[in-house]
Amino acid sequence: MRTPKKSKFVRPHPVRDQLQAIRPRFLAFMLDWATWGFVAYAVMFFLQEYWWRYIDFYNPLKLPPWGWPLAIFGTLEMALITRSFFHTPGMAAFGVVLVGENLEVPSLGQRLMRFLRMNAMLVAQPIVFLLRNRPPERLLHDSPTTGIVVPGAVLKDIAPARKPRPWLLTYRGIFIIGLLGVTVWIAWLTSTMAPRMLVERWPYAARIWGELVDVRFEYLLEPVNPRGLLFSIAYHMIETIFLALFATALGTLIAFPLSFLAARNIMGFSTWGWGIYLAMRFVFNAIRSIESLLIAVIFAIWVGFGNPFAGSLALLIHTVAALGKLFSEQVESVDPGPLEAIAASGARRWQIVIFGVIPQIIPSYLAFTLYRWDINIRMATIIALVGGGGIGTLLFYWKNEVGRPGENAWGQVGAVVIAIIVVVWLMDYISGRIREKIG
Repeated sequence: MRTPKKSKFVRPHPVRDQLQAIRPRFLAFMLDWATWGFVAYAVMFFLQEYWWRYIDFYNPLKLPPWGWPLAIFGTLEMALITRSFFHTPGMAAFGVVLVGENLEVPSLGQRLMRFLRMNAMLVAQPIVFLLRNRPPERLLHDSPTTGIVVPGAVLKDIAPARKPRPWLLTYRGIFIIGLLGVTVWIAWLTSTMAPRMLVERWPYAARIWGELVDVRFEYLLEPVNPRGLLFSIAYHMIETIFLALFATALGTLIAFPLSFLAARNIMGFSTWGWGIYLAMRFVFNAIRSIESLLIAVIFAIWVGFGNPFAGSLALLIHTVAALGKLFSEQVESVDPGPLEAIAASGARRWQIVIFGVIPQIIPSYLAFTLYRWDINIRMATIIALVGGGGIGTLLFYWKNEVGRPGENAWGQVGAVVIAIIVVVWLMDYISGRIREKIG
């Protein structure tokens, strides 16, 4: 691939060089600050939970106006303290280490002096960008007496080897384990987990499972309600397969050309190219973040509730975004050797794509397409929940018939579920064998 010509001489720029030098330190600091922000959120969550359960159910605990500034500056101070006295998770994640004179571990007094100096010069820190007489990686609080933050890779080559402490006995190990424990506990409380309910309400579940196992295939080929547009299980299953096939085939045709516009190595050679690349990536990520059920609701209102066309359109939109993302990443991972060879022969950009990129990505594209068809068949069973058509129409119809006299609705639900399992298993087996042949 042709690359734009660059000047052999790059004029130094103090601000740019400073930003590039301190980038790992800045990101490490923001990560540490964010972790302490999560700790502050956890404290407020547990206080709110205690207040709601034991003090006042109707009047929730509210943060006073001065609470937000206190939380911001409190978490900032905790980040500064831990970065002065310990090797934090942020420093470990971005590969930076605090060292003192002669690359030795700073003493407790040096670390305390670093913390005090860091607080004193926090507001004046932007002035460092105007100081041309300092090394670009040095900040105002860096000195041999207070410690200097250096890349871990550089330190590994020049510092004497030290026996590492067990990870569980380090600050970052204890902090990360504690953070994971708090996260799990918050998730447990937020999800209102109650395992005892599984035991107490087991008789209700046993009755439902018993009726599901008593499968009734009387409507496998016979229509359920022809006048109400509810046909046989086989009819709606075939409808689901072709619904997913339409969405996958058309979605692949649309995603194929769009994937090149979302590939960095294809578009990243001009300002317009970068703009198109960022726009396509944003569109793909935005559509993928929207649940297909919500898209199906819009199309069901648009073209008619219960219409399989609505489900096909919803799956089509989601397929274009998902395959476009996967295809573009595959384009970015192609071997650059053939591309450079074709470019050296004087080929144009579109010729490089056709003869250098496409032959490398076709097998992966076919495998992704077959896998997406498999996914769309499973998704098509849920699309009917919002009127998207397919086998899910029968599934939710029989669910609503539960409890009516003379109806074994759960047995009919079991028949639909077994039909879905069989078709999904067959499609998975067939697509797996085809992907194996392609590979």
